[in-house]
Amino acid sequence: MATVKLQGIYEKKNAIPAAELKPGMVAVWNFGYTETIKSVEPTKSGKSVKCVIISDESGKEYTRTMRNDRLVAIEQKEEPEVINPIDKAISCRKETYNGIYSDIGTALEGFETLELTKYYLNRFGDGGLRYFLEQQIIASEINKNKEHNK
Repeated sequence: MATVKLQGIYEKKNAIPAAELKPGMVAVWNFGYTETIKSVEPTKSGKSVKCVIISDESGKEYTRTMRNDRLVAIEQKEEPEVINPIDKAISCRKETYNGIYSDIGTALEGFETLELTKYYLNRFGDGGLRYFLEQQIIASEINKNKEHNK
């Protein structure tokens, strides 16, 4: 995506050609002034677009004509954050007098081990899990050797 540098704004803003503007988009101008696009129509020649805009500062409606290839900075709407079901279960857990270990353990009972493993790997990486697994394997081998030597 193209970017433009606007006066009074430190970082560059994402921009699209005026011909790609759609109703509902928010255009950003110098010093952070914003306008909501109400409608977009091509002009008779087809080389420009006529936009009806509403100033977010004053609420007044204006008509702005721009060449099709003019870059217009737009405000990107943030995508809603997708909440992982395990995170949701933990955050919505029932808090009891038994304490956090019990409460989270109860909240996670409905998940399979593979789901919990994938969650752990995505969130924390494999370092701690690998160490735990190595310790379990070592302990198992030690117990096997003790039983064999009896």
